[in-house]
Amino acid sequence: MKVYKDLSEISRNENSVVTIGTFDGFHLAHREIINRVVAIKDQSKQKGINSRSFIVTFEPHPQEVLKSKTPDIKLLTAIDEKLRLFEDAGIENVLVIRFTEEFSKTNAKEFYEKYVYGGIGISDLVVGYDHLFGHDREGSFQTLIELGKTYNFNVHRVEEIDIDGKPVSSTRIRAALAGGKIEEANRLLGHEFGFDGIVVEGDKVGRTIGYPTVNLKPVKENKVMPNEGIYCVRVIHSGKEYFGMMYHGFRPTLSEGIKRALEVHIFDFDKTIYGEKLNIHFLTRIRDDKKFDSKEELIKQIDNDKEFSLNYINVKRHPAK
Repeated sequence: MKVYKDLSEISRNENSVVTIGTFDGFHLAHREIINRVVAIKDQSKQKGINSRSFIVTFEPHPQEVLKSKTPDIKLLTAIDEKLRLFEDAGIENVLVIRFTEEFSKTNAKEFYEKYVYGGIGISDLVVGYDHLFGHDREGSFQTLIELGKTYNFNVHRVEEIDIDGKPVSSTRIRAALAGGKIEEANRLLGHEFGFDGIVVEGDKVGRTIGYPTVNLKPVKENKVMPNEGIYCVRVIHSGKEYFGMMYHGFRPTLSEGIKRALEVHIFDFDKTIYGEKLNIHFLTRIRDDKKFDSKEELIKQIDNDKEFSLNYINVKRHPAK
């Protein structure tokens, strides 16, 4: 997949199937849009047309720039995570536009003239059912129909995706994570929720109880996190997969609940990796955080947590037929 940061890097091709959005979370409704982009591109190629798929997205997220409207914005997906998900979904090209206060004033017609029609080229546009765009979100689906007539491209609208009778949305996913409902969040996402973290030095308390941990600082500071507790996780380091237990909380038993911690005990792992990046995927919530009366009681509980995790992972990897 090719990632562009500037229009000057792109060779214009009028046979481009394009979609545009922030795609925070890249959930099932977003994936349906991407699937439609890929399908239209494939159909065009079968007809002998040299077509390509193209996503236009923004970094930082517009709400991070327009903080007066949403001062405490928390994101489900950082840009690196989104790019991995786009590539996994079969997208060939991505333009990442730097979103600024000045760019936010671009109106709908100017945006399509400069970036989409003039910069990328376009034969087909795919959008979600509630897509709005341009300065003050002035552009509607009808605006796109008119732009399509002007610049000779087809417009395809993907209808609402429902699960359990309700639309799939970032709001639903945030609510599930806030309640520690990892499986529900993952079902709405269509993939495992996670984050990229840099390994930082901790106080090494974990190794004194037989459970050394890797302390993490999220790459994206305003990343959504599940609520405090202990989780079973998948860990990716240097392309290799591990499993472990993730702790999110204030360590009330070992450090009197003074400082928030994000740390993971990785099974069958003994490397020193300060400064390196880990990709964490949440699989299920094990339990709430709590203060134990003694270190011994805590160790006994962690032993139980590990047994639960290993059983869960075994079932997940080898489900009963």
